[in-house]
Amino acid sequence: MKENITVPSGLINAVIAGYQIALTKTLGRGSAAMTQLLIRDIGQVLEEMLEELGFVPREIKDLGEDMSKAFKMLGISDNVEVIIPGDGVEKDAKYVIKIYDSVFKPAARLLYKKGITFTLSPESFLAAALVRAAIRKVKPDAQVKIKVNPQKSPDEPLEIEVIVR
Repeated sequence: MKENITVPSGLINAVIAGYQIALTKTLGRGSAAMTQLLIRDIGQVLEEMLEELGFVPREIKDLGEDMSKAFKMLGISDNVEVIIPGDGVEKDAKYVIKIYDSVFKPAARLLYKKGITFTLSPESFLAAALVRAAIRKVKPDAQVKIKVNPQKSPDEPLEIEVIVR
């Protein structure tokens, strides 16, 4: 897991877009529901993988700062903004994560142009796992739901909403 292998970002974006297109064609509108199921099942796995890479989600102290650090450390983005609601643990608290320069932005733009909702965003899985890890310190039974807002232009950030239930 720790080995450093270089893969062209265009290939990774093509694979992600391909999975999203296949999922959308197979499940239609149900692809969004599938993504929510994945978040519940993959959250713990993502946390374990992040720990292997040297980032320990359960040690998050400042979610905004630590999320930005994780995205940078993983080479996904150098410019992440996190908007944290109130105390962040009340029912239906909505976190907004804006990612300005993600390596996965080409897949999001391509899918938007094709009219496909980008539910398999790697950034969203990472953001949800980190919010989940931070929230579970205070609210162990917390569930998170994600929504990736479509990008209307390449100049806009990828915007992810993470809602705590």
